Amino acid sequence: MNNFQSGLKETFKNGSMMIKLLFINVGVFIVLFIVSIFFRNVPEYLSVPGDFHTLLYRPWTLVTYMFVHEGFMHLLMNMLWLWWFGKMFLMFFNDKQLAAVYLLGGFTGAFFHLGVNYFLPAGQQAMILGSSAAVMSVVFAVIAYKPDYIINLMFIGPVKIKYIGLIVFFLDLMGLVGNLKGSPAATDSIAHLAHIGGSLYGLWFGYSMKKGKDITRTFNNLLNNIFSFFSFRKGTMKVSGGDKFSVPKNDWDYNRNKASIQKETDRILDKISKNGYGSLTKQEKDFLFRQKKN
Repeated sequence: MNNFQSGLKETFKNGSMMIKLLFINVGVFIVLFIVSIFFRNVPEYLSVPGDFHTLLYRPWTLVTYMFVHEGFMHLLMNMLWLWWFGKMFLMFFNDKQLAAVYLLGGFTGAFFHLGVNYFLPAGQQAMILGSSAAVMSVVFAVIAYKPDYIINLMFIGPVKIKYIGLIVFFLDLMGLVGNLKGSPAATDSIAHLAHIGGSLYGLWFGYSMKKGKDITRTFNNLLNNIFSFFSFRKGTMKVSGGDKFSVPKNDWDYNRNKASIQKETDRILDKISKNGYGSLTKQEKDFLFRQKKN
C-alpha cells in the first residue's frame, strides 16, 4: 500500500500539468463522494451559483466548480477529453499554458453562463459545476492552432480535429437554443453556455499563438509572482530565464532536477523531429538555448 501511495505521489509530482489536472479532478471527486455521504449540500457551495449576487458571497466557486462533478460518467467523459486533447496541447505548448488555458477557459465559461442567467426571471437561474468549460478551452485551443491535425477515431478512421470541433460546437449551440426555449439556461442539466464560453477562450488562445502572441502570459506572470513569493520563503531559487528549480538539498534532489530537465529537453527535441523547429514556442526555444549554453 505504501509503495502504491509513493508511486501516486511521484507520478503527480513529476507528471505533466495534464496529469496533475487529472489527479486533482479525480481526487476531488473521491473526497466529495465521501464527504457528501454526511454533508449532502457541500457540492452546492463549490458550484458557481446562478446569479452574480450569490457569487459575491461565494467567489471561490469560480475556481472550485471546474473540479467538481456530479457523477462518475460526468467525470469520466471530461477526463477522457482532457486526456486526448491535453496530450496534443502539450505537443505544441507548455505546462504553464495548459494550466492557464484550463483556468481562464473555466472562468470565461462561468461568466458566460452568469451573463445569460442575469436576464432570466428569478428562480430560473441554474448553478453550474464540472470541468467541461475548462476542458473545452483546451480542446479548442488545439483545434484553432492545428485544425488539420489528424487523429484516428474508432470505427471511423482518420479525421481532422477541426471537424470534431465543429460538431461539438454545433451540438452545444443546439442544446443552448433548446434550453433557452424552456427558460432556464440549463434545462437539460448541461451548461451549454459555459461550454461555449470556454470554447471561445480556447479559440482565442489558439489563434493568438498562431500569430505569435501568448494571451496567457500576464496571467502566468501573476501566478509566478505569487508562487515565487511563497517559494522564496521555502528556500527555492529562480534561475535566469524564469525557470524555477528547487535548491538541491541532497544527491537525490539533484538527480531528480537533472532528470526533469532531460525529460523536457527530450520532449522538445521530439517535437522538433515531428513538426520542425518553427513549431516551438518562445519558451521552448529559450529553454533549448539555455541548455546549449550549459
